[in-house]
Formats: sequence, C-alpha cells, structure tokens
Amino acid sequence: MWETDHVQAPVLVDVDGRARRPWITWFTDCATNAITGVAVTPGDPSRESVLAALRSAVLREEPYGPFGGLPEKVRVDRGKDFLSRTVTAAFDLLDVTVEDLPAYTPHLKGAVEGLNRAVESMFLAALPGYARQPRPGKRASRPKDEVLLGFEDFTAWFRRWERTTFVGGFRQHLAITRVGNVDEK
Repeated sequence: MWETDHVQAPVLVDVDGRARRPWITWFTDCATNAITGVAVTPGDPSRESVLAALRSAVLREEPYGPFGGLPEKVRVDRGKDFLSRTVTAAFDLLDVTVEDLPAYTPHLKGAVEGLNRAVESMFLAALPGYARQPRPGKRASRPKDEVLLGFEDFTAWFRRWERTTFVGGFRQHLAITRVGNVDEK
C-alpha cells in the first residue's frame, strides 16, 4: 500500500526573480518507507503534479526507481488534485484502488505525514531561505543579503537528498555541509 500527499516546502527559492515556496508531491510505500515517486513544482500543486509524481513512482528505470512499480492501493486525503477525473482515470487504468480517507485525519496516512516532517528537519532546515528560522530581535523578514537557491538547484539538491537518504526505505541522516551549485564537488 502507498500513501500520497503534497507538502509546501518552508524554503524560499528563486523562481524567475521572485521568492517562492515550492511544493513537493510524493508517493511512499508504507511497508518500506521508500519514496516511490516525487514531483517538485514552483507553483500550487495540481493534477499535473500528481500525475508527474505517479509517473516517477510507476517507472523504475533511470532516472526513476529503483523503488516503485504498481501498488494495489493508494491512500489519499480527499484532495481535489488526487480525486480529479484525470488522476482517478490513471489509477483505474493502472488497476490501483484509491482509498479516499476522511477529511482532517492525517494520522491515517502516518507514513507520508512522517515523511513530510522528516524532510524539513533532515534537509530543508539546512538550506538558505529556510522560512522557519528564529530571527534575532523578532525580525520578521529574511536578511536582504541572503542568496536563495534557484528552483532548478533546489530541485537537484532535493532529488539528491531523496535518493541518498531514503535508500531501501532505511532513513539515514545526511549531513549537509555546503549548499550551493549542485555541480560543485
């Protein structure tokens, strides 16, 4: 059984010159805690982001996988994106049962909700633009000299974290010592 969800990253990234908080849509396998599919988008989540994450969950060859395939069932949280005609038609075509959980019951999707919390503490909190940092002197805004990651760099860093941290479903802490251009060694 898989679970799926959207989470808005508490990190500001540069999207076409504007500071925005990207969204992560993912599928996780409840038995192994492996992330089977993910999509990162600069704007609000939609059925397109769900379908992109589903595609990356189902395909197992590079650049996807190695985890994934077809689950028997996927639990969703009544989100209109997950229950749209297009997405439910894709699940039907793949012969995957969708379990539509009652509203306001995140405890019924414990695997993916735990993942939503883990990504923040294990990865996002170390990035420039992290939006939940305590600000000295009750300063509400971020420092003017703070350089944000571009959306593409953020996505590349996230994919690298996801692939190295959740290997085989075993959660390994990844120490991020330097965040910058992904191509830097």
